[in-house]
Amino acid sequence: MARKNKQQITSPSGFERLSPAPDRGLTAAQATLRAEAGAVNTQPQGVTPTVGRIVAKNVLTLFNMINLGLAVLLILVGHPENTLFFGIAICNTAMGIFQELRAKRTLDKLSILAQSRVTVIRDGKALELDQGEIVLDDIVRLTTGNQIPADAIVVDTAGLEVDESLLTGESDNIRKKAGDKVLSGSFVTAGRAHVRVAAVGTDNYATALTVEAKKEKKSRSRLMATLNNIIKVLTIVIVPVGLLLFWNQYTTSGDVQASVLGAAAAMIGMIPEGLILLTGVTMTVGAMNLAKRKALVQALPSIETLARVDVLCLDKTGTITDGTLTMEELLPLGDTAVEEAEAAVADLMAALKDENATAAALRARYPAGSSAEANAATAANATTVADATVPFSSARKWSGASFPGRGSFVLGAPGFVFPEREGDFFRTVDDYAARGFRVLCLARSDGPFQEDRLPENLRCIALVVLSDTIRREAPGTFKFFAGEGVTLKVISGDDPLTVATIAGKAGIAGAERYVDMSNQPEDGNFTRLVEENAVFGRVSPRQKQGLLRALRENGHTTCMTGDGVNDVLAMKESDCSVAMIAGSDAARGASDFVLMSSDFSAMIGVLREGRRVINNIEMVSALYLVKTIYSTLLSLLYIFLPYPYPFAPLQMTPINSLTVGIPSFFLALRANYQRPEGKFLAGILERSVPAALTVVFNILVIQLAGIFFELPFAQTATMNVFLTGAVGFVLLSRVSRPLTGRFKGMLIALSGAFILLFLFLGQFFMLESLLTRNVFFYLPLLYVSPRMFRFLGRLVRKLEKWWAKRKEKRRLRIP
Repeated sequence: MARKNKQQITSPSGFERLSPAPDRGLTAAQATLRAEAGAVNTQPQGVTPTVGRIVAKNVLTLFNMINLGLAVLLILVGHPENTLFFGIAICNTAMGIFQELRAKRTLDKLSILAQSRVTVIRDGKALELDQGEIVLDDIVRLTTGNQIPADAIVVDTAGLEVDESLLTGESDNIRKKAGDKVLSGSFVTAGRAHVRVAAVGTDNYATALTVEAKKEKKSRSRLMATLNNIIKVLTIVIVPVGLLLFWNQYTTSGDVQASVLGAAAAMIGMIPEGLILLTGVTMTVGAMNLAKRKALVQALPSIETLARVDVLCLDKTGTITDGTLTMEELLPLGDTAVEEAEAAVADLMAALKDENATAAALRARYPAGSSAEANAATAANATTVADATVPFSSARKWSGASFPGRGSFVLGAPGFVFPEREGDFFRTVDDYAARGFRVLCLARSDGPFQEDRLPENLRCIALVVLSDTIRREAPGTFKFFAGEGVTLKVISGDDPLTVATIAGKAGIAGAERYVDMSNQPEDGNFTRLVEENAVFGRVSPRQKQGLLRALRENGHTTCMTGDGVNDVLAMKESDCSVAMIAGSDAARGASDFVLMSSDFSAMIGVLREGRRVINNIEMVSALYLVKTIYSTLLSLLYIFLPYPYPFAPLQMTPINSLTVGIPSFFLALRANYQRPEGKFLAGILERSVPAALTVVFNILVIQLAGIFFELPFAQTATMNVFLTGAVGFVLLSRVSRPLTGRFKGMLIALSGAFILLFLFLGQFFMLESLLTRNVFFYLPLLYVSPRMFRFLGRLVRKLEKWWAKRKEKRRLRIP
């Protein structure tokens, strides 16, 4: 029966707090009572926003509010036909909401699959539950790699060690005993235990930090930072410039309607209508495309970051290899009999309860109880029941147990069990390691363990030889990344020679340049070391973090892949990180991407999707910002010129729709996988500034023609719309390169629609016929515009190179 030690405290909901036996747990009725009372471990919101937040984010924007205000003003002054732009804004917003909701559904479904499950004991049975199904007083079973789902009290333990660094900042593994408290968000680095849930939901110590490993890192997205800076500038400029323009137009003409039309056209032109919307849509569609390839995006900006990665850091296990091991040989040393070594390994595996690839391989060869005959033959009074155990941890890289009458046995990495590397057996270790095998040493001592420290007078009695299985898709994947200019570095806790050999077999360049990190300080400066070597072995978790930090300090954009607890700190340090679905809870929680199929070749699709997103957003940004730039320049000019603003809001609709809005959605989904050059803003300005200056030049020439030849506003406005649209198509043809048949068809169709609009819908858009004597004004400008665009483009590129050299010279002068 369950041991119900009723505590003196009662929950606020009325039920009595219990301390059930770890082998029985709560009953189903007790769990149901707590769930109905709300004592459930409610989980924080996932990576995707709520439906309400998606709608609010798309609707309640500054630019939408400006559009609404302008539409109301135009209606009040009697020009409702000029509010067509607001209908387009509504359509864009609706499209953005639809795409984000569609992506949310896809990502939420995949997120459920990626969520870690928790083993809970109820009615004497082990159940796999979601974290959100845990109730107060539940008994939870923890093993190495688990992330602790709720604050709890340790009931029983077999060498439980916990890393609370993500919560407390302290890097040491903390040994826990019965009665100690463990915190949600920390993770198990060694041993196993049963714990009783002491707090759930918002009562957890770590609610604000809850599952800190899952908290999104501060975004390092250059793209979003650039766009946000543009928005900040426009936010400051649009309203004051619009008001000044209205005042100048009104004081010059005294016509309120014309003044409102001019100011509204200027402000609408300055708004990059749909740019932020399209950026968000492109990101979410990218995440949805990756979800179809079984890659879950846990932080949208990381799509861009991964596309810019130039150093990819790999953990050997789970990335190069599939995480499985095969027991190859057991080599007794000295006078140790094979039976004695086999008995020691079998009894160690039975006593330790470690759950990792090494333990699985050894238990498969030496199952529990297989050593009884050997024990009886070698030590009649011996027992197989351990009186002390030290579980494996990534920091120690060894585990061990003591048996009454037989002494203490240790199994681990030879260089950590015998750090002085004394003993002839190290030649055998190095020989096997050079051939790509993983070698552990089995050591014995007559002395006991001192807590979690090695016993004295250890001697190696056998070597355990295991082999890794290289992932079938790994060589092809690594070849792809190398061809894309991404440097590969392997960071592993295993023997450096073994890791280097396996890395070489997998096709990683420079694998012969390896270093043993056990000879390096824990918190050393690795800035040179990380550039000179490609393989790092015997790396501690802190050193992994230090290596990633050094790469970033050297100016690299880094990605860390891993699947173990020992990878978490490095994953948090990297610019972006990738975990396998089969990895530990902590690794999945810390990552930006989770590969749901544990197929590393999916990284190719992730990289390509990221590059597509960046390249396409850069292209469409140039289309949107050319309108913003020329509208801003014209607004500033017409504040001082005593003439009407050259457009009405309705007249800008054909330009905005046919040269920007419609083609941008085609371009945003284009398959463009070139490596980003890292000059996002410069790339945009290189295209948009020449186009904007060409538009301003054309309009000023038409303005002069209107003054000298006394042309009515309707005629000059018609020519301005035609010439501005023509420049827009020139820019569109440039950003659409290479011009495939599909995009040539798009350009022809849109250009044709633009011309037909003048012929059949001109009156609706307040446009006059182009077939008048005005051809003598606009045809020469139509001929000059593409040439002027190219000339200004070359000039902007030269200025950009001059500015870059100037900045570099200034940087080199800084001591």
